[in-house]
Amino acid sequence: MSLESNNTTGLSGINPTGTIDVSFRKYVDNRTSSSAVHLVNGIPDYAYGPDFVLREKLRAIPGAFPFFKAITNQYVPYMKQTLNMNALRVGPEQFPEVHKMTQECAIRLGIGMPTVYIYPEPAIINAYTIATEDDSPIVVVHSSLLERFTKGELKAVIGHECGHIHNNHSIYTTAADIILNAMSLGLPILRQLMSLLSMPLRYAIQAWSRAAEVTCDRAGVICSDDINDELTSKAKFMYGAAFDSGEINLEAVLKQYDMLRSTPVRLLELESTHPVPVRRMFAVMEFMSSELLYDWRPEWRTPGQKLLNKQELDARCEQYVGVIKSKKASKR
Repeated sequence: MSLESNNTTGLSGINPTGTIDVSFRKYVDNRTSSSAVHLVNGIPDYAYGPDFVLREKLRAIPGAFPFFKAITNQYVPYMKQTLNMNALRVGPEQFPEVHKMTQECAIRLGIGMPTVYIYPEPAIINAYTIATEDDSPIVVVHSSLLERFTKGELKAVIGHECGHIHNNHSIYTTAADIILNAMSLGLPILRQLMSLLSMPLRYAIQAWSRAAEVTCDRAGVICSDDINDELTSKAKFMYGAAFDSGEINLEAVLKQYDMLRSTPVRLLELESTHPVPVRRMFAVMEFMSSELLYDWRPEWRTPGQKLLNKQELDARCEQYVGVIKSKKASKR
């Protein structure tokens, strides 16, 4: 046999790997198809139950959705121009690590790639999503996150924001943020719209927003490289991750929960769009013990784990994040 005939193409002269599509587009399509398995009636399977229920109640209020859309249609173009003027747009050649994190989160959840801006804000650690139903979403990351969070924690935060996109929160979350900050915004038409808002509707929006944050914390875990990154990022939000203070003692942080739940001051949370971080940490820990997480991340499953089903998971989370009545933390 000659050397020419002894090659990888085989007897037929055809390379058996030549017909395999190894393009990035094929990889994205496969991931998107895989994520579609996790949709139940068009809703991501990991979504916190009250998120959808409360949002549907909001949508059923006569005039509520057109009101939210009117707010966001005024605000989003203004914010996009402001970001283009004052923030740095992330891309393959501009903060490529942040771009890659976002790309990986988008692929895992099966959503389009959002545009990411890094906003120069060293004093406040924050990230948020801006979008309307009709436009591509933007994720804004404060520069303080890049300074004080590990790469894994930053990816968990970006995954959380991608969760808002995945769950179609855009108009509602943007409207909720505007409602609480209307007086600080420089657009007179927004202040006029705010004057039309009733107090019951305001509280309804805030209740839904708190539920939506529980959903997106779960997305943050799903997108993480390490299962604990979402927990440590929440702890850092509590103290600003200041002064390079070293490792966080999660057990000590969690002890604050029982002090919180036992005081009437907790009712101030009813006017907040986010549950306090320690409540969210307990809800994340419940998700880390659920079947849903390991359906998304089977490589993290360990033999013999006793896992919660979706109904059990949501019931336990409600006991932790409920403002009016919360259960005592179980010993872990």
